[in-house]
Amino acid sequence: MLKSFLNKAVPKLYGFYFNLISLFSQEKAGKKALHVFSHPRAGKIQPFQNEFLNTARKQKLITEEGFVQLYHWKGQGKTILLIHGWESNSWRWKYLIDPLRELDYNIISIDAPAHGASSGTDFTAVKYSREIKKVIELYQPEIIIAHSVGAMATIYQESQHPHDFIEKIILLGGPDRFDKIMNGYQKLTGFNNKVYQAIDDLLLKTYGFHISEFNSADFVQDINAQVLLIHSKQDAIVSYESMPSIASRLKNASTYTSKTGGHSLHTPEVVDQILAFL
Repeated sequence: MLKSFLNKAVPKLYGFYFNLISLFSQEKAGKKALHVFSHPRAGKIQPFQNEFLNTARKQKLITEEGFVQLYHWKGQGKTILLIHGWESNSWRWKYLIDPLRELDYNIISIDAPAHGASSGTDFTAVKYSREIKKVIELYQPEIIIAHSVGAMATIYQESQHPHDFIEKIILLGGPDRFDKIMNGYQKLTGFNNKVYQAIDDLLLKTYGFHISEFNSADFVQDINAQVLLIHSKQDAIVSYESMPSIASRLKNASTYTSKTGGHSLHTPEVVDQILAFL
């Protein structure tokens, strides 16, 4: 009961803190709120995860902002790039990597910035997209499989820097609109509209877009690859309605509603659908 109370109380304390700061400086309140939002609390590699990750060849890709950890399970088939979501790491793909290795796919997985064994403390979909671009151009995968905000970052990356050699993309539990995510953050913490506006101003200044303009359904219009979207109506993190929203704007899309898996979507049912699509 105490843990449940703290889990509910801590976000509200953050909101109170942001609102208090906004009385003196709206810009500073926005920076503080975005800082908390962009810092994952989990996702670093746990000791029990190392045994599986050590079966891969590891490589550090040096970037302007640090380094990204890569894992490579070599195979003779087509190259698949795996892109995880928020507060996760490459271990989350174990359920899928094992059957893909049996089919001799060449598998690359990355840890996002501030996740797994990658460097950094802050994370945004835009920052992630820049790292994804570097890995795509290094390994030239024919197939990309991405989960949650990793799906959003992948879509944004391909809208900015399309790669014709990508044949198939699988998006698992991917969100469509960033404003839905930010509205959820506002509801969770209770910060006021002045703080929300300050975050919006900061994103426009830093990345060149308003919160309402970052929409996966808009970014997918020019993607030519075959795309499979998988989502579950039991997803408590990302609305199921995101799937038809994104699919409706794609040139070549198919969808599957999973009866299992919730948001994580790592169940035998989902694996079967992925393998059938490949």
